[in-house]
Amino acid sequence: MKILLTLIFSIVVLFGRDEISVFSGQDENMQKELQKLPQEEQKIYQNIPPSDENNDFESNVDDPFVAKGSLVLTNDEYPSRVYVGEVFPITIYARTTENIKFDFNISVEKTNLSFLNPDAKWEFINNEYKTTLWFEAKNSNASLSKISIKLLRNNEAFQEADINLNPIKFENTLFNKDFSHLVASSLEIKKVKASYFDDANIIMMVELNATNTNLKSFFIEGIQKQGIENLKGDFNASSAFYYAILPLSKTNFEFSYFNKDSKKLENINLKLKISDDEISTQSDLNPVNKDLNIYKQYALWFLAVLFGVLFVWRKNYIILALAVVCFALSFLVDTNTQNAIIKAGSRAKILPTEPSTYFYTANADEKVEVLGKRQNYIKVLFSDGKIGWVNKDDLQKN
Repeated sequence: MKILLTLIFSIVVLFGRDEISVFSGQDENMQKELQKLPQEEQKIYQNIPPSDENNDFESNVDDPFVAKGSLVLTNDEYPSRVYVGEVFPITIYARTTENIKFDFNISVEKTNLSFLNPDAKWEFINNEYKTTLWFEAKNSNASLSKISIKLLRNNEAFQEADINLNPIKFENTLFNKDFSHLVASSLEIKKVKASYFDDANIIMMVELNATNTNLKSFFIEGIQKQGIENLKGDFNASSAFYYAILPLSKTNFEFSYFNKDSKKLENINLKLKISDDEISTQSDLNPVNKDLNIYKQYALWFLAVLFGVLFVWRKNYIILALAVVCFALSFLVDTNTQNAIIKAGSRAKILPTEPSTYFYTANADEKVEVLGKRQNYIKVLFSDGKIGWVNKDDLQKN
């Protein structure tokens, strides 16, 4: 029995000697710091088993992603001759064996050319990605030589490829002094309306429907305030409102566009008639004429008095009823005006929409008349007669 106990004790002592502390092999400074601790704490640290972690923390960084395979690009046929101002597409196909999540980055080598959709959306169809890129030449010296695609992961490119394009010849179109710089397969005028903008000008709004064009290019030389609003659709088929601020004496509006299918210049002449109704459901630009409403109220009071006198003379209760109705209606006519002050730096828009064009900036706090409201916009009348829309946060309490 004593021999057995002696053998067990010897084995325990042997293993105890072989046990390695977590601090074994550490530098002398750490050993010295350990010796300064109380005996009980030294035993705790000495009995911690060693770790197999690499103490070189820089070498513990994950290996960078290594792409497998390569990116292969192909494209559909594209036109070899294009008009200046004409939009044209190039469809790209990208094939990769990677099934991780990544982003596309598109760049092009070009001169005098607009890349119309640099944030093009990609579709995954039949094990490959597809997108259509749209371009528009600014002049006949334009060129498009290469399209480059990169696959990005964590903003780092891991695959890339190029498509070298055959030269495209860009031709000038026919044009005249009223040319709208629009090249299209078709252009349809849906509505034309005009209204007073201020004492010297009118605002005209034209609703356009077009195919195979970029309606944002609609621009006529010599008109200081003009633009495209509420653009909808794509380059294949689109609609928008074209607005222009014109002199009050203007009675018609002429412009032209180039039909790329018939290869002819199409001239359009629109008659302008000042209307009292709104320019469109989108614009709502016309003010409410408070002065006219005051005259309406005076007229109703006059009729009420007239019918009252007739009732005294004729003793007819129908006439009395008419007098009462006219008197009541006179108080329903809105003759009150609401004034406000817009802050310095506030900007007024043509339309109450986010992408609408700013046409006026207040250099100082300015008193205006409030004409109406729509969502976050307030319709105001300025002291010079101009009408526009400002953000509701731009108004101070009067």
